[in-house]
Amino acid sequence: MKRNFAAAGLSLLGLVIIAGSTLALTPPAPQPASRPEEVAQQATPTVTPPPAATAQVPAAVPELPPLEDEVPQEVWPMPVEDFLAGTYLERADVVLTRREWDPASWAIRWATNSPFSHAAMIFTGPQFESGYSSTFIIEAGTGGVDLTNLRDYIADKSAFIAIKRFKKDWFDEPKQSRVRGLLLDKIKASYNYWAIGSIMRSLWFGVERSVSGDRTTVRRFRERNWNPPNEFICSGLVQIGFVEAALEYIKAGELPPSALNEVVFEREAATRLPEREDWSYLDPETSKTTAVLFRKQNFDALQSVTPEDLAASSKLDWLYFIKNGLVYKVASYDDVHKLLEN
Repeated sequence: MKRNFAAAGLSLLGLVIIAGSTLALTPPAPQPASRPEEVAQQATPTVTPPPAATAQVPAAVPELPPLEDEVPQEVWPMPVEDFLAGTYLERADVVLTRREWDPASWAIRWATNSPFSHAAMIFTGPQFESGYSSTFIIEAGTGGVDLTNLRDYIADKSAFIAIKRFKKDWFDEPKQSRVRGLLLDKIKASYNYWAIGSIMRSLWFGVERSVSGDRTTVRRFRERNWNPPNEFICSGLVQIGFVEAALEYIKAGELPPSALNEVVFEREAATRLPEREDWSYLDPETSKTTAVLFRKQNFDALQSVTPEDLAASSKLDWLYFIKNGLVYKVASYDDVHKLLEN
């Protein structure tokens, strides 16, 4: 009996051993094969690189306003040297002058009841073109039409100088150049009478003008084969330069005929022009013909424009007044009169 139990135990133990061996030898479930590169990745520990440093663009630094002592301040009245070294003047600016102790200047001022006796125009200077060290004006003087250094007037302590400007959008640099060119065309025009004769004729011109008016007096001077005095021709020269330049552009169709109304500074002559709005009732050819006829029929009046006509005209803006080496800003004829009186 015991032998049977022993045999049964041994048999059971053998089954357990056989079963355990069988279980241990059972292969695991098949796994998909890994690619070589995956194996390498698995073998090599993954190292996460630090984020790349982003280039820092410096923020735009706002421009700080310069310190007060670094800002050039315009102080008026301004020394004339600083004024001439700046960009205050423009070509074709109108220059009005007087000389306190000049007999001819006194005669013109007396005859026209004006503080000014002479007119000229800014021609060129270092602020406009390289190669110049001075500002030049174009004028009609005792010897005819010529270029003069503006400093010649400034150096005369008895001289007063005023600057006016024609301000219109259409009056650009090419048109400024044409006005100056028309004046320059007369550079050889000369007057051959003696200075004393010029003074006496200026006085007589003033007497006749006060009695007979501008146009009649100029016509009488021509009938006597006299040229009107230079001091009147100077401002007439400025007037005619503006009118003839405008006419050229009107005839070319580059300016409306109404532009002529803006450049006639002589009051009586201006009344003979159509009103600005009336030009539109004329066809283009008729308006051009009318403009040309105006210049022809009123040439004496235009030539007899005086410095006072230019000074009193609201079509020219007051800008500066130069006195005793200082430049003042002015905005009206009243401002000029106050400076003349002081």
